[in-house]
Amino acid sequence: MKELKQFLTITCFLMLCAISAKAQSDNIQLGSRQYGILDRLEVKLQTDSVLNFSAVKPYNRLTVTQRLEYIKQLSYQGKISLSKVDEYNLNLLLLDNFDQQSDLKDTTLNFKTFFSAKGKTNPGYLGVKREDFSFFITPVFNIQVGKDNNLTKNLVNGSRGFYARGKLTKNIGYYTYFTTNQERDPLYVQQYEQAHSALPGVGFYRLGFKAGSQDGGYDYFDARGGINFKIAKGIQGEFAYDKVFIGNGVRSLIISDFSNSFLFFKINTRIWKLNYYNLFAQQIETFVPNGTNFLRPKKFMAMHYLDFQVTRKLNVGFFEDVMFGRSNGFDLSYLNPVIFYRSAELENGSPDKVTLGLNVKYNAFKNTQLYGQFILNEFVFDELTHYSRGSVVNKQALQLGLKHIDLFGVKNLDIQGEINIIRPFVYSHYDTTSSFTHYNQPLAHPAGANLREFIAIVKYQPLPKLTLQGKLIYYEQGLDSAGLNFGSNPFRFYSTAPRTYGFFIGSGILAKTMLANFSAAYEILPNIFLDANASIRTFKRADVPTTFTSNFFTLGVRMNIQKRVFDF
Repeated sequence: MKELKQFLTITCFLMLCAISAKAQSDNIQLGSRQYGILDRLEVKLQTDSVLNFSAVKPYNRLTVTQRLEYIKQLSYQGKISLSKVDEYNLNLLLLDNFDQQSDLKDTTLNFKTFFSAKGKTNPGYLGVKREDFSFFITPVFNIQVGKDNNLTKNLVNGSRGFYARGKLTKNIGYYTYFTTNQERDPLYVQQYEQAHSALPGVGFYRLGFKAGSQDGGYDYFDARGGINFKIAKGIQGEFAYDKVFIGNGVRSLIISDFSNSFLFFKINTRIWKLNYYNLFAQQIETFVPNGTNFLRPKKFMAMHYLDFQVTRKLNVGFFEDVMFGRSNGFDLSYLNPVIFYRSAELENGSPDKVTLGLNVKYNAFKNTQLYGQFILNEFVFDELTHYSRGSVVNKQALQLGLKHIDLFGVKNLDIQGEINIIRPFVYSHYDTTSSFTHYNQPLAHPAGANLREFIAIVKYQPLPKLTLQGKLIYYEQGLDSAGLNFGSNPFRFYSTAPRTYGFFIGSGILAKTMLANFSAAYEILPNIFLDANASIRTFKRADVPTTFTSNFFTLGVRMNIQKRVFDF
């Protein structure tokens, strides 16, 4: 563990470098409705020099707040046109990020503010600010109940907890999030849990609402937190246990927030038209559950991501990551923030999994954004030039997407379409240590690989407090057949492929999945929503004559928390 201790020592050293830095803040939690609103503003503004760097999430709250204040000034000056709903959303985001606004004085938010006239128009926080120190906390609450046609017991999703954020000094910001959760999910999610020994997006969990019960429920904690600091001008650091998402789409082929949180150290450098992102992470290798009294095996990831604003409307990001495991801790050769990982990996004997690729976003014309991703695991020129042979080493994935706002001139009627194409074995490796997985869950696409997927989303906000959304997801995937590995499952070894050629998307047993969802959310008070959700999911394997159909719906209320969704 010597190298890991050195890694943590370096992290602490960089934190101490923050003593000359400017004010810091926390991040906006992934899944927050702020992301949808910011996506819309980005498409509307087209050439914004800050919002166009939107691929790496979560966003820094201070950076977002400063940009929202700037956009509000543009609206006052008549330089951009915002609908009444846009103005409502923008003002509410500023209220939600109140602690980052430039004019905030020393203040105390006590329990009485929850019941005052001001509390009815502002997000409900308790806390205090005194000079450079601040601490603000808000309750987190969610209760959803519903029905699945495949289950006799009701669906349940309940969460209680808090979110706290603030500053220790002007140089160091912090946040912590904690909930205790009990849920009974649709049958297909329960089947996923049984097959993977993992609950989507969750780490350790217990079966049953009570110890030893067989009620189809799950009980778990969700605890996240981190600190943010500036290392130097334009260079920001973060040490956290949380989730990361890279991309502009519904899915990310690079890294998504589908799996459990993990420990990471992040460096973000913004210079000129460049935004350079380094991520060094510790994750959990594939394991067989055996209670609580054993140590989960560790694995590691290092990533570079360079965002380049090529023109005022075109943004291109290049990335490289490496997945690896070492018995003695983190490999220090991957701590170099500017080296090409493939060269370092070759120096180590080529035992690890290196992935290259790019992320592209183009605000093509008014109200429209095009985006996409491409990743590459192996590069064998002869096989690329003879692509029709279907070589096992052709491990690539492609994403193409479109966002359009104010469809047909209807304000706040927005659409999004996306195609994801992932060849077999893209996220697999010679062992599970270097596979693109974490805590028994995929790190990128929820379904793994060997698939083609089509996604369509329509979102309409006819009133400031009412949001309607329709979503359709359809994908075809080749599953393993007769015990043979056809590359859909990232947990199976790449070396167990039954042949060298003849691998195409859909190879194996073809399975077709369709998920249609409609949801409505009404904001009764700031950040307090009434929810209604209805879904239909069908799953059909080519070797099974019947179609498995799930019809389920939920109703509920939530405060300061995103909806729990299972879009796979």
